[in-house]
Amino acid sequence: MKVEEAVEEYLYHISAVEQKSDNTILSYRNDLRKYSEYLQENDISKIEDVRSEDLQSFLGEQLDVMNKKSVAHLLTSVRNLHRYLFINHDFKNPADNLSVKVNRDHLPNFLNEEEMNMLLSSFDDGDPVQYYQRTILELIYKSGMRVSEVCGLLVKQINVTHKQLRITGKGSKERIVLIDNDITERMVYYFQKIRTLWTGNNSDKQYFFINNKGNVLNREYVYELIKRKQHELNLKNISPHSLRHSFATHLLDENTDLRTVQVLLGHSDIATTQIYTHVQTKKLHEAYDKLPRAGKKDL
Repeated sequence: MKVEEAVEEYLYHISAVEQKSDNTILSYRNDLRKYSEYLQENDISKIEDVRSEDLQSFLGEQLDVMNKKSVAHLLTSVRNLHRYLFINHDFKNPADNLSVKVNRDHLPNFLNEEEMNMLLSSFDDGDPVQYYQRTILELIYKSGMRVSEVCGLLVKQINVTHKQLRITGKGSKERIVLIDNDITERMVYYFQKIRTLWTGNNSDKQYFFINNKGNVLNREYVYELIKRKQHELNLKNISPHSLRHSFATHLLDENTDLRTVQVLLGHSDIATTQIYTHVQTKKLHEAYDKLPRAGKKDL
């Protein structure tokens, strides 16, 4: 069931069946809108695909922009939604036994530049499948695209001459995504030398990423690829979205202004982008703590 459908069904239930007040329904709607946007941002389109880890990550991010009381209220709304779905649709309940853990240190998982290089260089470009896999991950990292946007990338949206992609993102909003020389060359090579061998009569040739079986790329494939590489290279717990986080974090490391990062990520609200400023603050604190005088009181 799509996330939007699940939310609307639940809101109808508390209105028509439970007959809650208009103010209560409005409060639930606002909470579940935030939840839906987070799931969409993380490429989770079906409510039954939500895991406890996704919920905890959602709550952690909200603690960066909301107080504990508001987040606790948010958790109540989300927990009641999943309880309703468990009872009426027999969906698993990822909110079961979940509590608000006040952890201001929660930040999006991302890879530093050394870890990113290790990840990308772990692929054998001599193997067409591995070339295809690296191209997917490198595009996410170097463009900041959402996984769903990469999976849905159409051939006609690519302009290799100007190194631009015309993407339709969340809310059907169109934006221009920039790509560098390296990933442009990789995409051209994949398209001309590898993809042409894989596109059979049954392939949907309008999509750019098609695998060796002639199937269009999907987010489950990318997720499994990332998890396999995580274990293979002994990396921290990451997801495909971590590559997007890495893109934003590394841009800020290079003193890119927040508004520019907002545009490149396709965020409609700069408050969503501001989560990455916490990454920078934490790194500054860590660097300061390593100084010889850090933590010492002045005499």
